[in-house]
Amino acid sequence: MPQLAIAPTFLNDFSRLDSGIQTAILTVMQAYMAGDREHLEAVPNATDPRVRVMQIGPNWSGIVAPSSEGVYCLVGVRRHEEAVSFARAYRPATGPGIGVVEMSGPSSPAIALPSVRGPVELAHDLNRSFAEWQITLHPDQRRFVDARFAGSARITGGPGTGTTVIALHRAAHLAELDAARFGPATRPSVLLTTVNKLLAQTLGDRLDRLVPDPGVRARIDVVTVDRLARGVVHEHTGILPETLGKEAIGERWRTAARTDGLPYSGRFLLGEWEQVLLAQDITDLSDYIRCERSGRMLHLAPEHRTHVWEAVHRYTAAMRTAGEWSYPQVAQEAARLLRTAGPRYRHIVVDEAQDLHPAQWRLLRAAVAEGPDDLFIVEDPHQRVYDDRVSLASLGINVRGRGHRLRVSYRVTQETLNWAMPILGRPAAVGPDGDADTLAGYRSLLHGPEPVVRGCAGRTEELAALGEWVRGWLEAGVTPSSIALAGRNQWVVRHIAKELYANGIMTAPLDSAEGVDAVRVGTMHKLKGQEFRCVGLVGLSEPLLPPKAAIDATEGDPVALEQVYQQERNLIFGACTRARDALYVSYVGAPSHLLPESARSAH
Repeated sequence: MPQLAIAPTFLNDFSRLDSGIQTAILTVMQAYMAGDREHLEAVPNATDPRVRVMQIGPNWSGIVAPSSEGVYCLVGVRRHEEAVSFARAYRPATGPGIGVVEMSGPSSPAIALPSVRGPVELAHDLNRSFAEWQITLHPDQRRFVDARFAGSARITGGPGTGTTVIALHRAAHLAELDAARFGPATRPSVLLTTVNKLLAQTLGDRLDRLVPDPGVRARIDVVTVDRLARGVVHEHTGILPETLGKEAIGERWRTAARTDGLPYSGRFLLGEWEQVLLAQDITDLSDYIRCERSGRMLHLAPEHRTHVWEAVHRYTAAMRTAGEWSYPQVAQEAARLLRTAGPRYRHIVVDEAQDLHPAQWRLLRAAVAEGPDDLFIVEDPHQRVYDDRVSLASLGINVRGRGHRLRVSYRVTQETLNWAMPILGRPAAVGPDGDADTLAGYRSLLHGPEPVVRGCAGRTEELAALGEWVRGWLEAGVTPSSIALAGRNQWVVRHIAKELYANGIMTAPLDSAEGVDAVRVGTMHKLKGQEFRCVGLVGLSEPLLPPKAAIDATEGDPVALEQVYQQERNLIFGACTRARDALYVSYVGAPSHLLPESARSAH
């Protein structure tokens, strides 16, 4: 049977067309595969005379070009005049990223196996299993892992620069050195910590593969900063704090602020408490009146600060009476206890450090003695979800002269980066100590297919299209566990899972163990710090992003509203860059205005 290669550019074009045109394309392709060439037309004055257009009805044509000996490639589909113009200037190319499929029967065309290409030093690793790839360190980054630092060190890098892999290898290296120097240990001497439970679980699983020696592995604790804080408080006081998340506290404070008739929203008061009072460890009204409120857009005169101070103290007193804590409060208390009891570790490695609160940094500073190789910090300021401003120097963490910025990505393609970076909507992110971190000069070593963006008329169509796309990935050879699908909320996630189940595709939550052979499904928040071959993001529509509930919760507070928009941008950007090989994005009706202009203009 004749073969026809399908380029990723064609798949992108195909996904944007309505079902009637798609059916016509499939009919012509089936005819081609059966040996019918009457639909092919030569292109006058073409740069390459072998390029053809494939007529599809009266208005549409495909562009067909040679990809290798005996095999032709369908590289795109356009309206006829545009297709002829495109084909006239087209220069055929071959190489990775174009998969050959054989078509038989009336089914939709198989999706080419998403493939990426990179430099020689990564060629071998790209051909290994994805599980092995997940712990692959770029050769140039070994110097950060093996280095001996006189004190704390910080590595910053954009998505795909391998900061998490560096953190894994650094923790393993420090544990090996400790094992060689001190022998068997009665308790862990290295802490590998991060911001959420799912990421900590993932780090632990990958560390198990990276460190086969049980004696070395036993020297490494892998827990979240919050779990460390609760453990310290429980160990020293016998109290196991009942913690409330920001949303729960915010809702209570909103109700209280309305009841008290305050001119401030509960969201504003919560932000003032966490980002100013707790962040700066302010315990006296006079200190609050004098303090700088970096990052807080709304100006507060001294007399207004007195009112805010009194309101915050009323609400926090009510929390104490109920035995309730915020996460930063627990970290603050744990830090106080460790300053008396002494450090717990010789080395601490921090992943996804951009989302830590100053109180959590105080805890980490107290948990390790100041000295060589004490704190090793990796972060990406452009993926910050929370707006906590941190001055590491003021917290006793000095990284001056021991900071390094990574500008080369090798875990996400340049095509995905080009599409996703405009989502951020800002030239620079603010890193620790107020320094600006830009993506200027940032590039990837990998290249692959363009992201696919599909606009749909309704929810049913969107879910059906997703099911077809995932089935295509699976039929092309992608292992289920290296595919992740996500939505902004649990409602979207439930519909994704139902659609895939109806298609006979097994799914599992994003926080499932790595050995579970099923497509991962969850919210975009749970993609944080994860890595997959293929990622599908569903429901990126204007009514859903940003969520109306998040906007309403700001109660007109311009500070909170600006934070909501930037947090949503960072969330979407982070989710898009969890894909190594292929990104698929869909929406119903109008795309969210937070998406790139290319997605909105296509609508």
